[in-house]
Amino acid sequence: MNDIISLIENAAKTKSDLASASIRMPKELYSFIEGLADQLDLSRQETMLKLLEKGVEAAKAALKLDDKEQAAVDIELLEPSSFHLLNTNKRHSLEDHDRMLSEGSAAAFYAPWKYNIDRIKKGDVVFLYENGKGIVAFGQGTGETEKREHHGYLEECHFQRLMDFTILDKPISAAEIKKAVQKNVVFLRTMSPMPDGQLLLNLIQKRSA
Repeated sequence: MNDIISLIENAAKTKSDLASASIRMPKELYSFIEGLADQLDLSRQETMLKLLEKGVEAAKAALKLDDKEQAAVDIELLEPSSFHLLNTNKRHSLEDHDRMLSEGSAAAFYAPWKYNIDRIKKGDVVFLYENGKGIVAFGQGTGETEKREHHGYLEECHFQRLMDFTILDKPISAAEIKKAVQKNVVFLRTMSPMPDGQLLLNLIQKRSA
């Protein structure tokens, strides 16, 4: 708890681009947050935000999302598939997310995550997944990986332009994806194989019919 309090006390007070969210919680928990905010002379919002940030850091560590060694091992062990679910990296950069949609591409950044793109073969179907919404677009890989700089670092972005790129009028939610493939799906991973991806493609085609 001391590290959380220290984090709160030393937090910069400058405002950044924040999203609005509401949450229901047990009264006892809310009462504790009120007391902690009073003790630290912070607003309840600032206190809850810092507690959430600390919790997110713990979740990332548990899932090993930013662990380079684990990511490299995971990529090596992935089964070949002609369908892929690519997270658009919104949790790191809205700009990267928007660029994928505007140019119709699948991209990943920095080693070893960028090498996921090299696994996409010509004709493979890539579903673009946006956190909080679901599958928002899809297209087919060219099998030709291109490279460009990312924030000043040369060739740290690997990407493929997607053929027949389509942005969905209504995203396919996480719940709908799980229901369609009848299994758990790791949405936060940079790119995951989707052996049952044809079921998702059928769902998309059924919606657009």
